[in-house]
Amino acid sequence: MAALTFFFDRCTGSGVPKLLRQAKPPFGVQFHDEPSNGFSQNMPDDEWLAVVSKKQWVVISHDKRFHEDSLAIEAVRQHKARVFYLCGGSLPNWDKLRIFAQAFKRIKAIVETQEPPYIYQVTYTDRVLRVRGI
Repeated sequence: MAALTFFFDRCTGSGVPKLLRQAKPPFGVQFHDEPSNGFSQNMPDDEWLAVVSKKQWVVISHDKRFHEDSLAIEAVRQHKARVFYLCGGSLPNWDKLRIFAQAFKRIKAIVETQEPPYIYQVTYTDRVLRVRGI
């Protein structure tokens, strides 16, 4: 498996991934709006999911659609994506960082042991729950 890299989609913005990079974590950090990734703001999920999945990056999102919308679910299946939906899209960055950091060890264990595709929801109370039907 490639080195562990988390890709924060456009719904998460750039604040959290930039803060994570400053902390020098034991994993790579990429995000949608980073110019070097070449993703436009209106790029369909299916297109960037194909690129990210091919690179074996793990998707971090706040977009609930990933586990409620059949087209998004099909794109996750098609590209064998690894997606973690973090609750709290409207929370301050500090809370988003806490939720991600608290769940990190469980997320890493899932990534290391489970074959994609999958979607997990990470709750505010630090539960990591697999989304059914994937």
